[in-house]
Amino acid sequence: MAINVLMPKLSFIVTQGTILEWLKKPGDSVNKGESLLVIESEKATVEVEAPGTGVLGSNLAPVGITVPVTTTIGYILEPGEECPELELDATANATADAALPTKEKADGASVDGASEEAPPHGLEQSERAHGLEQSERHIKASPAAKRVAGAHGVDLSRIEGSGPRGRIVVDDVLAYVETQTPAEADGERPSAAWVDPTSVQRIAAERMSISFHTAPHFYLSVQVDMSQVVAMREALLPTVEARMGVRLSFNDILVCAVAQALRDHPAMNASFEEGRFKRYQEINIGLAVDTPRGLAVPVLHQADRLSLAELARCRAEVVKRARDNRMTLDDISGGTFTISNLGMFGIDLFSAIINPPQAAILAVGRIARRPVVVEPSTAVEQAVLGAGLGLQVRPTMWMSLSVDHRVADGATGARFLQGLVRYLESPCQMLV
Repeated sequence: MAINVLMPKLSFIVTQGTILEWLKKPGDSVNKGESLLVIESEKATVEVEAPGTGVLGSNLAPVGITVPVTTTIGYILEPGEECPELELDATANATADAALPTKEKADGASVDGASEEAPPHGLEQSERAHGLEQSERHIKASPAAKRVAGAHGVDLSRIEGSGPRGRIVVDDVLAYVETQTPAEADGERPSAAWVDPTSVQRIAAERMSISFHTAPHFYLSVQVDMSQVVAMREALLPTVEARMGVRLSFNDILVCAVAQALRDHPAMNASFEEGRFKRYQEINIGLAVDTPRGLAVPVLHQADRLSLAELARCRAEVVKRARDNRMTLDDISGGTFTISNLGMFGIDLFSAIINPPQAAILAVGRIARRPVVVEPSTAVEQAVLGAGLGLQVRPTMWMSLSVDHRVADGATGARFLQGLVRYLESPCQMLV
């Protein structure tokens, strides 16, 4: 019996996806769980696994088509089984056709750039007259790369592809754009340029707009003494690197502390959906990452069950996949809380928009040396500072918690933030 291959639903807010590449050809053997195709989704280019074992059917949704989630885009068959017809609506087919450059459609070129019929004689002469050694019809580039190139006015023949068999991918186009200086006309720069967003940027914009207008945000900010975190990281750096092969970051310690605080305050590990509260059983921390294609939020699953060293390894792996634009469905699914850290850009304090449907997001600034008033709380501090208050310069960090007021009130958010501060100011308790 035929097994339907569906356009996956990756988020409650995403309604469609675009097929970038089939990794198998019709008639190829397919094993359940192996990568079958690549789609462009809400946060990244994602490889979709085969839902069953068999032979890939001959009727596949074409590369470049955008279809609603849960739409059947292909079939996995038993040997000798007849492949059912695909039922793609006219809107989806029009979307696929529109994804192709105008020149390709006029020439009858296929989606992957291979010409299906000879070009008109005049076109061929025109190309030769301009000294084009290779027309765009013969350039191998993904549909997404073609769209980005079109948005930036980039000639694909000038780009060397880094994909399989020299195929041009989005990152190649973006890297090329970054090396170019803006065109000047009559000695003056253009006053403005229209640039279409990538699908990642478009969907991120839609998500943030919906979140900000539907979830009543409130914000809580606090400055935390990071002295012991800095000392602990320095002490653990060689151990973690020797054991896991990655460098322990402050983000790793922050994720660990947030996971522990969420376990202590489960009301913050929740969402508001369809008029009801939803308490998550797993603590899955999303970490906002800057990538060449825009913001991505890979997820560290069951973060509260991982050691600090394991978190460092998982974070390094998933962030690399995010920046390489090769995240899996699991990498972007199931997040229950998000951390956004702009400290590396020198930002001290900011407020972030909640990543729906989650109940909260933590915005983190840089660690900087600042003067703080210290009250002796231990025998050692009393010996150094005496019985009274003392002014010291210590590494501190500002954090701002954005909370959906439908899920939690101010006191609930404040208790969570207090618990998080305690973990960061006494981080050794996270290791026991």
